[in-house]
This record gives sequence, structure tokens and C-alpha cells, in this order.
Amino acid sequence: MSLSFPAALLAAALFLPQLAGGVYAGLGRPLPDAFPPLTELLFFVSMVGWFWSFTRAHRLPWMMDMGLFLWWAWIIVVPYYVLRHEGRRGLLRIGLFALTYAAALALGWATSIWTRLVFGTD
Repeated sequence: MSLSFPAALLAAALFLPQLAGGVYAGLGRPLPDAFPPLTELLFFVSMVGWFWSFTRAHRLPWMMDMGLFLWWAWIIVVPYYVLRHEGRRGLLRIGLFALTYAAALALGWATSIWTRLVFGTD
């Protein structure tokens, strides 16, 4: 599996908000009000971009209103399509996403701890 632009965008959508959130948490400051909706929008757009490239590579047609369906149930729809069209190999792709998500969370926690240690905030 090679890293495509949509996959890189999806990874950035997972890591960058955690990094920024870790800095804010480490400094003891609240996140800006616009931060959570913007990070959700970034994740959704990157997920749709990745899913669109996945379906194009496998020549799968999109059903009507797939974007809204992905917005509501991406956690079910995307693994279903991946497993259905890649079989056991799809488990590797899903596992890689889960590991990337866990690594992004760990980066957020590590950034928060590092920021507290460097800047001495309680």
C-alpha cells in the first residue's frame, strides 16, 4: 500500500488537531470555540476524499447521497465497503487506521505532557 494524497490528508486530519489540542492542554488554556467543529469538518472532508479515491480505485459506484450517509455513519459504512471489496486484506487497512488513530491520541497526550514540562504550567 502506498501513501496517497487522500491518505496523507486523513493522517494529517488525525494528528494535527491532537497536536494543537495537546499544546492548549499543556498550557492550561481552553480550546477556541471554533476548534472542535473545524477539526470535525477537516476529518470529514479528508475521510470523504480518501473514500472517494478508494471507491474510484475499486470502480465502485456511489449510491445517491453518499456524502450524507458518510457523515452520519462513516464508522460503519467505510469498514463495510473496505471489508466487502478487499476481504481479509481490508482488515489490514482498518487496523492501520485504528493504529493511526491511537498514535494521534498518544501524540496529543505526549504533547500536553511535554508542554507542561517545558513551560512549567500546573
